[in-house]
Amino acid sequence: MRYSRRHKGGRGPELAAEVTAFGELLAVYPFQPGTPGTPPEAVADWARALDAYEAAGRALRRDGREDVLRHLDDGMHAMGCLESRLTGGPLPMRLPLCFFDPRHGPSTAEVSWTPPDGTPRRVPVCAADEVRLREGSLPIASGHPARRPATPTPSLALRDRADWNKLAVPGIIAAFLGYALALFAVGDAGWAVVYLAAGHVPASFALLSGIALFSSASALWALTRRGHLTEAAFDRSEKTSSEHKHVHVVTDVSGRRYEHVRKVSGPTVKPLPHRRVWYVPGHEDGGKVLGPWAVLGLPVAVLVALPVFTLSAAATLYLVPGRLFIALLP
Repeated sequence: MRYSRRHKGGRGPELAAEVTAFGELLAVYPFQPGTPGTPPEAVADWARALDAYEAAGRALRRDGREDVLRHLDDGMHAMGCLESRLTGGPLPMRLPLCFFDPRHGPSTAEVSWTPPDGTPRRVPVCAADEVRLREGSLPIASGHPARRPATPTPSLALRDRADWNKLAVPGIIAAFLGYALALFAVGDAGWAVVYLAAGHVPASFALLSGIALFSSASALWALTRRGHLTEAAFDRSEKTSSEHKHVHVVTDVSGRRYEHVRKVSGPTVKPLPHRRVWYVPGHEDGGKVLGPWAVLGLPVAVLVALPVFTLSAAATLYLVPGRLFIALLP
């Protein structure tokens, strides 16, 4: 099987078709990373091809046409390397895409080029751009940012110019003090003092328990729907100044590795060659490995976090905005 690194063009439907075709190629390719005797380099090439396919899909969704072509080019090169390793043939030579526009295809030569207000450099170009540059002409329909005509930078709206990360904390403090002043203004001075002294406590409990509840519940849902027990093979021991760990690894069908770390009492503890763990397959972000007691620990975490979240959220709502509504009632 030969892998062509030429691309059709830059229009959206054609790019989507190329990404789909590459995904279909990966789906039917007869390669199993876990087969005994498989070269580690072949597994790495397979993982690189899968990563390139996912990256091309993400770039396609955000309309990054040049990025789509570069990821597809990297994926096809990885598949060519994979097949060469499996058949014992020579690795394919890697030619970068044309510097001026990846839609031109692989480069055929390096030529000297001077960008506007820049210094000369050697860049890889396709055959057509090589001829044009040697003749003193501009590259063909260049998509490279350095060759695009300069355009005035549009003025940004306030929501685009503001650094919301820096404004978050001052905004929360201002809202906290503003609510206390509102309670003072409507005559509820006692609860205003209580709010200033401890109003952050129930809100903090509600936030932390809500995060814990969501994390535990989502992990439990994924475990019950897609999780299954499997064997994790011992990979290595790790030692720090304060603790010792045994690391076991689960390898999925695509060759990705997921680690399960278990703390042990000391270096004399002999690691088990295999451990039973829960493996939860993922979607775009990969899967995860949970400990053997996760099927019990996650429900307990949900049962503990749920009442804490309920009570702290109710107390928070009683303070904000409940006390203000009560004070405004006739």
